[in-house]
Parts: sequence; C-alpha cells; structure tokens
Amino acid sequence: MFDVLVIGGGISGGSTAIYTSQGELKTAVIDSGKSQIKQVSRLFNYPGIKEITGTELLENIKDQALAAGTEWNEGTVETVKQNDNGFSVILTEGKEFVSKHLVIATNLQTSLLESLGFELTVNEKVPSGKIKKVLGIDPDGTTKLPNLYITSLLAGLSSQSVIAAGHGASIGISIVSKETGKAYMWHDK
Repeated sequence: MFDVLVIGGGISGGSTAIYTSQGELKTAVIDSGKSQIKQVSRLFNYPGIKEITGTELLENIKDQALAAGTEWNEGTVETVKQNDNGFSVILTEGKEFVSKHLVIATNLQTSLLESLGFELTVNEKVPSGKIKKVLGIDPDGTTKLPNLYITSLLAGLSSQSVIAAGHGASIGISIVSKETGKAYMWHDK
C-alpha cells in the first residue's frame, strides 16, 4: 500500500510526487505519457528557466521525483474506487494500486472524477474551452472525499506551467503535513 498515489505524470502530478517523496511518504505516480506540455516546443514563462521544451521539463520533474524515491509507473487508469483504507486504482491491464491519499492530476481523463460523483464544467480560464474543472472543491485541492485531492486545471486554476507546479507542490506539502502532524518544510542544503 502507498501513502500517496498520483494519477498523472505531468507538471502538477510530478511536483506533488517530488514533495511527498521528499517528505518520506511512500509515493507512486501513474503516467499515461499524454501530458499536454509535451506539445510545447519552447517554454519561456517558467521562472528560473530561460528556455526549455515541455518534454525536457517533464523529464527533469520525473528525474527529481525518482531521485526522491517515487515509484513511476506507465499506464492508464481504468477505475478508481474509494475503500476503507483510502483508494483502489486499477489500470487497463489489470494492475491494482492501493493508497491512503489519491491525487488526480490529469486534465483530460475526467471520467474518473465523474465515476466518483463529481460534477464538472468548462474551466473558463482556458481559452480553448476543452478543459474542464471540478465543481465544489477548495482552492487547496481538497474535495468532499477524505484524502482525495484534485490539482491544477481541474481545480479551476489558470493554464500556466508554473501554476501547475506550484499547486502540485502545495498539495504535496499539505499531505506530508497532515501525515506527520506538523508543518512540512523542505529547505535546500
């Protein structure tokens, strides 16, 4: 059983995993490999980085998560079920993951949220209108279901990679703080 399971290996999900793993929580990511940032050939608006491709940014985030201890899995989630211990997640090939905390960080696979009883509407902060957001969640990503968090665009935030990274990191910090019973601070050495 994992402490934290993240569905989505993009910027937000990867950032969550970096922080929860660094906070010594047993963390896994399920990555379908379909992050929208891969379509970006030149990213200029990420503070501290003058220029990077979307794919390079994702590789850096994944490398950091792996170095912190995250288990990274490729696959597509078929079903999500709430159980007594948290959540059970089954991939299309049948592999099952069980976790106390679940973070949904996938912008396009909204059927998972609908199956858990969440209502969705168009995220008006994304000009294309193709991205949805979940109704009735708190800005910190918490939901009506205990230990289920929703990140980034699905949480109604703007479509900027740095916002996605920050929101994922914030959720990771919240989970570590909740599990340890004290405010989590990760300082550089």
